[in-house]
Amino acid sequence: MTLHRLEARRRQAARIALYGSLVLVGAFTWGMVKFLDAPLRARQTEEWIGRDYASLPEVKLLQQYAPIDTSESTGDELKGAEFLARHFAAAGIPYRIEKVGPRKANLYAWLVGRDSHPLVLHNHIDVSDVDPKEWFSPPFEARIRLPWIYGRGVFDMKSVAIAQMLAMIDLKKSGVPLSHSVLFLATSSEERGSRLGVRRLIQLHPEMVRNFWAVLTEGGVVEARARDEIKFWGTEFAQKSYADLIVCSDDRQRLEDLRKTIKEMGPTVTDLKLTPEARAVFAAYGPTRDRKDLRKMMTNLEDAMGDVKAFRKLPNYIQSMLRDEAVPFRVREARGGGWELEIKFQLLPGEDLESAREKLVPGWLTFGLTTMVDDPQSARAGSPLDNRVYKAIETTLREAYPDAPVGPYFLPWTATDARFFRTLGVPTYGFSPFLIMNTDTLQVDQANERFAVPAFADGVELYKKLVRRLVSDT
Repeated sequence: MTLHRLEARRRQAARIALYGSLVLVGAFTWGMVKFLDAPLRARQTEEWIGRDYASLPEVKLLQQYAPIDTSESTGDELKGAEFLARHFAAAGIPYRIEKVGPRKANLYAWLVGRDSHPLVLHNHIDVSDVDPKEWFSPPFEARIRLPWIYGRGVFDMKSVAIAQMLAMIDLKKSGVPLSHSVLFLATSSEERGSRLGVRRLIQLHPEMVRNFWAVLTEGGVVEARARDEIKFWGTEFAQKSYADLIVCSDDRQRLEDLRKTIKEMGPTVTDLKLTPEARAVFAAYGPTRDRKDLRKMMTNLEDAMGDVKAFRKLPNYIQSMLRDEAVPFRVREARGGGWELEIKFQLLPGEDLESAREKLVPGWLTFGLTTMVDDPQSARAGSPLDNRVYKAIETTLREAYPDAPVGPYFLPWTATDARFFRTLGVPTYGFSPFLIMNTDTLQVDQANERFAVPAFADGVELYKKLVRRLVSDT
């Protein structure tokens, strides 16, 4: 996901929301881990222990891909692209590797269908940096200790890449006529802003991107206490837009005071907006909440938004879906000398940056300081929910998990490359095919990142079914 390393703590909470735990962190985290892991342990014999998951071809592929270090500081994305390309070549699928800098690469692989507007299976090759000293085993070993595989990138997002690649190979082997072309797109530098990946692709080849039929990428949300107790399975169709305000000064204390002032101001509890995207999410998501008061508030949000006391009872990630926010990070030394403070704006779809900036960081606060804005273009609205691709996702999930509540989801705290595809009007959906437990998400982008092997194996098959449904003529 695209946020700077300075955001580590907030990013952990964001990943938890993104990948579906939505569990309280902090003092309750370890208690929740023990509680939520219990149902899985109780069902281990029934669910996974009788199957040799480590010998499955898809698991072996993940165990081969994850050890390739594709991190920013020490890795090589080109090696990751070459690994994937070898498997496409073996399957007779055309591909192209695009080198975009030292150790940076994008990969394209394609199948031709009757309609040349392709379904795009998107993933990013890079992974977050690691500190090996924080890991109980080497971060690029991909060690299996059932029911989990441990390693940087097994969750974010090499598991999805393997599922997408195998869906492509499955189509090729089947020989079925394709109603749509399919493009496998693995891109560079997502963890550092996507400048050499999706943003570069859009800048250089906007017409090619506009030609995309739809994009499937990361961002799906799964809340599950156990394999037979799924609270909500969400498909991301919208997210906030992000922009950075960089404030520079020779006086460090001036920036420290600015940071303190913004933190003390805190997010608003009155200047709220219920967007169409949030309304669609709450209609599906609200009824799945355990607490009766939350169910009531989320089905009558206009009332809660008009009552400060009631609004403050909503979980923070729900509050965030209803307002613009500004998050200041630590003051740091600037490359050219002096000091700089990064303030990240997190804005609702359709919000104007200049108007939001004046509300969140009024001009008088930065008077006399040098300011710069980095504003990557983001979509002003979510992707349509009446789209055939979105409907196929929900149908596929309901067939596999008939009792699971499914619906749309809005990302409030983090960003994916979906926002860039949407700027050109391409329907884009963050979809997770993996039935993971809430606790599996707690270490995403942290030390000892892990992924449930049974969920991965089942999700690979689910992804194949979805892609076949979307592009095969049979």
